[in-house]
Amino acid sequence: MINPPVKELTSLSIKQLSQAYQNGQTDPLVVTNAYLSEITNKNAELNAYLAVTSEAAISSALASTQRLHSGRTLSPIDGMPIALKDNIDLLGIQTTNGCKFGPVPKQDAQVVKRLKAAGAIILGKLNQHELALGTTTNNHHFGPAHNPVRTGVTPGGSSGGSGVAVAAKMAVAALGTDTMGSVRIPAAYCGCFGIKPTFGLISNDGVAPLARALDHVGPLARNPTDLELMLRAMKNSSLNRVPFELKSLRVGRVKEIDEAETHHDMASAYHQFLRELKEFGANIVEISWPDLKMSKARLAGLLLSEVDAARAYSDDLLNRPDRFSPEIRAMISYGRDAAQEKIKVAENIVSKAGEDVNASFNEVDVIVTPTAPMPAFEFSETPPANQADFTAPANFAGCPAISIPRGKNAEGLPIGVQIMAAKGRDIGLIRLAQMFAES
Repeated sequence: MINPPVKELTSLSIKQLSQAYQNGQTDPLVVTNAYLSEITNKNAELNAYLAVTSEAAISSALASTQRLHSGRTLSPIDGMPIALKDNIDLLGIQTTNGCKFGPVPKQDAQVVKRLKAAGAIILGKLNQHELALGTTTNNHHFGPAHNPVRTGVTPGGSSGGSGVAVAAKMAVAALGTDTMGSVRIPAAYCGCFGIKPTFGLISNDGVAPLARALDHVGPLARNPTDLELMLRAMKNSSLNRVPFELKSLRVGRVKEIDEAETHHDMASAYHQFLRELKEFGANIVEISWPDLKMSKARLAGLLLSEVDAARAYSDDLLNRPDRFSPEIRAMISYGRDAAQEKIKVAENIVSKAGEDVNASFNEVDVIVTPTAPMPAFEFSETPPANQADFTAPANFAGCPAISIPRGKNAEGLPIGVQIMAAKGRDIGLIRLAQMFAES
């Protein structure tokens, strides 16, 4: 067996690695060591990993290699080195959730159990925005995770380390969590693919909560096919396999998003994508969410996140306040002290927003938006407040939404476009995205 160089191995997708394993070109142990080497070389600069579980990864890789050689491969992701956002429990490894310290779990999260049962190799835990309550991954305790395109620039959040690990080839895929866009925004800023699945498709058991009604676990990867392979390994229920047909596709273009404040690079990529869909035979349909005021809905979702965070972390706030940064303490305290009337108003706004989005799928098959109103930006004390305006509606609706890379702007920063579909249409959405994958 002649193994390709490290950089070639870490450039392969899950599907390509699986073929290389079956063809005898390499094996999981060699590939895992290649990824560990990349982490060693890059993490000091990019700060994607908070913990690297080298010994456990090598042990898993040895077992996977033995299965490969004996013809007993467990699944298409057997032998694939992946990484976890640090709010997902990994047996025996501290779950910081981006905070100064956290509990050491006595068992894996349900989603990790499924991945391990499928033969996946866990490389470690990834940097994130503290408590998953933010969009920059400029972490107060561990330092910022840097965008692999340019240091000093945010990779997005809260799953910033997940986006960095995939885009910088420090993992073949990664898990993040998404409450109002925290998988899709890093995917867009870092130039990879990320999906927020249908609510409940992937278990949240063993995942540190933020807003329980909005939290989703989702994968990031280098192409849509890899996302599908990850979803199939992690899912709780059966997946609808009915594909979308481009020539009969009804594509929703949201009037209110067209009117929103959007950076010209993002708007240009969005409109170009709509033109391409139309050229392939899709019918572009203008739809409206008149009751869904983007900033108002996003602020309502943020309040509910702060309220739920206060409920989940009240003991730490009282007895271990040094676990949190001053900013996060203030946000949790705000949620704790919020008036019930104000909370009820926020719940109604979020519920109505979700109803509006889901009702749209009676008129259209998919909805297309920019993933974020702007490209990635340099770290600052006052990041843009509206980063999740276009992603949050899918969380309110519980429907699947995917971010796909659409090139880069003149400054070399990645641009992402989002596609949403009705609940349960995750696979159709991924297959549609595959038609427009750049590689």
